[in-house]
Amino acid sequence: MPRPNNASKCIYGRTFRSLIQEYLGVSKVVNKLLLPAYETKEGRAAYDSTLASLTENYPHYVKELEGTADGAQVPFHQLMLLHVNDAVFMAAGLDLGEIIDTPTGCSSLSINKEGQILLGHTEDALGELLNYVYIVSARIHDKPRGRQATLDENFTALCYAGHLPGFCMGYNHHGLTFSINVICPRKVLAAKTPRHFLCRALLSAKTIGGAHDILRDEGTGSAHGFSVNMVFMHQDGDYLFENVEIGPAENCNESPLSIVTLSLGEHLLHTNKYLRLTNITEEDGKCMESSNLRHARASQFPAPKNCHDLLELLSDTEDSTFPFFREGSEKDPAKTVALGVFDLVKKTWTIWMRNPRTADPLLEIPLLFTWST
Repeated sequence: MPRPNNASKCIYGRTFRSLIQEYLGVSKVVNKLLLPAYETKEGRAAYDSTLASLTENYPHYVKELEGTADGAQVPFHQLMLLHVNDAVFMAAGLDLGEIIDTPTGCSSLSINKEGQILLGHTEDALGELLNYVYIVSARIHDKPRGRQATLDENFTALCYAGHLPGFCMGYNHHGLTFSINVICPRKVLAAKTPRHFLCRALLSAKTIGGAHDILRDEGTGSAHGFSVNMVFMHQDGDYLFENVEIGPAENCNESPLSIVTLSLGEHLLHTNKYLRLTNITEEDGKCMESSNLRHARASQFPAPKNCHDLLELLSDTEDSTFPFFREGSEKDPAKTVALGVFDLVKKTWTIWMRNPRTADPLLEIPLLFTWST
């Protein structure tokens, strides 16, 4: 499918040009899996049908990705492939063992205690993504377009090189803070909405109901499985904790959702498996194995009550194969590229790129909620 014309050069494409170019050049996922799958008739058809759906429903985010590609001076289809990913592999019928057995990571811990309103997250990925991340802080004014039309966005998010913001962790000025856990259902669907785009749209959410509508994606539905851990902080100091599990929209036109609210005094750990949407068949590989082991290890800790307890769990390396804070090994090539803690009482976001047990934070930035309408 041809690209629309006149894509503006996105400033973070220009800013991080060398990082994006370098990542596309060294990435085994891109060069040994994505591009070969794209070159097959079936893989290209899956790509084209997904892009057509996105161009209709989310044209402003397609344009944003085009601008990123133009700014970085890289082929647009290579960046789009990073977002469509598994749907192209599956349609191409290539040997998916290397991808399915990839120990996709990320652990999120929500704590809703008196005076302790915390969301912690380890951003885990293949080692090839280590140091290919950056933070985008953006204010966007645009004409309303597509399904989740918005006139104004103001957000800050951790991003992988060449990816749309929203897929890792971030927050917006309406008071929404969230982190993402990848889940690996056996079927990933073409012509549906990739999770990257739903997460990008989530950065525009003004209300909890609006966030649900984005994730439900009525009319199309999600291509992938994932989980969102979110806190909505209101101007009066009130807040709402939720975990939402999202399934692929197979044989339907909206994402299956399971929503749970954390009451005061509760906490929730989420890794890379469904805790409630258990009717969806998941891949039985390292993603599931590592999730089970992390949950088993967490059960050996006392119930977390504060930031110290949160960091003790998310920095744990007791399991030599699949620890919470991952350093990469022969069996587990995943690495923790960042560990972040959102403190909604202090209104700070603290980020480590090395284990907090042995290193100081890389940075701490304020959560600047403006609650504008």
